[in-house]
Amino acid sequence: MTWRAPLRSGRRPLDKSPKERFFDLVNLPLLAFASLLVVYGSVVVWSATSGMAGGDGLFKRHLVGIAVGLVPLGVAWMIDYKGLKHWSGPLMTLLAFLLVSPRIPGLGTTAKGATSWLQVAGVRLFQPSEPGKLIFIVVMAALISEYEGRIDRPRDMWRVLAYLAAALGLILLQPDLGTGMVFVGITAAMLLLGGLEGKRFAVIGLLAIVAVVGVFAVDGTLDRIAGKDVALKQYQKDRLLVFLDPERDPSGAGYNLQQSKIAVGSGGITGKGLRSGTQSNLHFLPERHTDFIFAVLAEELGFAGAMALLALYAGLLLTALSIAASSRDLYGALIAAGIIGMWAFQVLENVGMTVGMMPITGIPLPFVSFGSSAMVTNLGAVGLLQSVWSRRYGT
Repeated sequence: MTWRAPLRSGRRPLDKSPKERFFDLVNLPLLAFASLLVVYGSVVVWSATSGMAGGDGLFKRHLVGIAVGLVPLGVAWMIDYKGLKHWSGPLMTLLAFLLVSPRIPGLGTTAKGATSWLQVAGVRLFQPSEPGKLIFIVVMAALISEYEGRIDRPRDMWRVLAYLAAALGLILLQPDLGTGMVFVGITAAMLLLGGLEGKRFAVIGLLAIVAVVGVFAVDGTLDRIAGKDVALKQYQKDRLLVFLDPERDPSGAGYNLQQSKIAVGSGGITGKGLRSGTQSNLHFLPERHTDFIFAVLAEELGFAGAMALLALYAGLLLTALSIAASSRDLYGALIAAGIIGMWAFQVLENVGMTVGMMPITGIPLPFVSFGSSAMVTNLGAVGLLQSVWSRRYGT
């Protein structure tokens, strides 16, 4: 796929009406879809946390995360994204620091088997890998844009993959396999737009599959030799085995998947109603306000509610795609592609894992799952897209 700049309009901005100039600066569909997803997600989080201990406090934290996220949205919108290209070196250094910071003694805290959060004086602050996703997108866009839409030489392809490998290595130190998969999804989307040939893309995908199978095959031997988990934690291996065999260990490693399927299937067409889901209210469904928020939505709002959510995501992604197509430079288009890859992969993985079509990971559902770090990152991504849109005429 080779990127081509869109044809430039013959009308100058000053020749346009105030209404036309407003739409040149503001992409209303993007704001509308993002806002609807935030509101929809807030309603589901309110319902999911209503029967939990401290649920009111969790919901208030969710609303605070939305309010805080408006700041990076506005800042990213006001900043000319083109200027970020010249800061790719310092930003890569910042990304490395963010990804390694949870491993610094006294700063990191462990949750769900991964040391991926920062805390100060016992107060958990945020997950550095979330803003790291946006920094990674900006850095990779600067790198891939150097090839002007054609990645023909193998050394160029390996250079891009080396950047990805460096980020992945730091993420897997936490270890946070789910976030690492998101970084892979981001890179894949940007390579497709950046001009990597289809056959080379297929070869990379095949090599990645072989690498995963190889690590899984030798992991047990490495663990026995080292006397500890080396590459994969036991819970990660259990999740992969349950994905391959959904009936495996239904009361243990497969419990979460079984309860999620029951919740999704019991919702029917219209659902049981908000705050009326039996799987969540009777505490059968784990992590119901974070990882398995889609199962709560499907049980309480049914097939219709689930399809409405997916329709909003489709609108958001298509709008982001139109922004990528409207960009006057490859760098802006690649930023948009990276954000599309981030959102699309997270939706695919989160929704897929609730019904057994993807392995279970801790990837949040964009704009919907509880979690301030993810919400701030997603709203910041909206601001970046608005920056690309509002400057497509060189203004």
